[in-house]
Amino acid sequence: MEEKPVKMGWIMGWAVPEAWFATQVRMGFAQDEHVFVEPTDLALDELERRGPFDRVVGYSLGAHLLLAEAARVNALGAKVTLLAPFPAFSSEEGMGGRVARTQVKYLARWVRRDREAALADFYTRAGLEVTPEMASGISSETLAQGLVRLEQGRVEPSATDGWGIFAGDQDGLLDAVVLWRHLPSLIVVSGGTHHPAALLRAWKEEGL
Repeated sequence: MEEKPVKMGWIMGWAVPEAWFATQVRMGFAQDEHVFVEPTDLALDELERRGPFDRVVGYSLGAHLLLAEAARVNALGAKVTLLAPFPAFSSEEGMGGRVARTQVKYLARWVRRDREAALADFYTRAGLEVTPEMASGISSETLAQGLVRLEQGRVEPSATDGWGIFAGDQDGLLDAVVLWRHLPSLIVVSGGTHHPAALLRAWKEEGL
């Protein structure tokens, strides 16, 4: 990684609390300045407003949002890193997602009916040590908007030359082997899950 402090703009994953995610990030990049943005349809607008950045990073749904507008992301003039990315989340698309579209639809209904139980189940499946209470600051609108992306979003990856891309081979939500077919520069992290910690360590070790 860069030896001098850099300014990083992050688009986070679905239902990921900023305070928890920031702690994960700062364990490896404590010397740098970080701006965290929720994964909404306006996330890239927010990064453009709060930039410029030396590096732009997307995690999970945030990585998908960067893939969806790769040319616009490149126009920011920053280095780009993707952690646990997916061109499409639903398994039916065959682009690396392991979760069926019907499961995403069920999760959307469940979040409306019993938000805490639905989020607790998601965090368990994703392997994140997060509680629903930690996500109390995330609006229902942001969750709903993200679920629409998870259910329907599909991107044909392009214009990602030079991007650092990482996914774990033990990710319960994503299949790294399939992802690699669509993102040839993907670095598969041995033992890595959907949890960002191992992906962040691998990225730092690679120095991309």
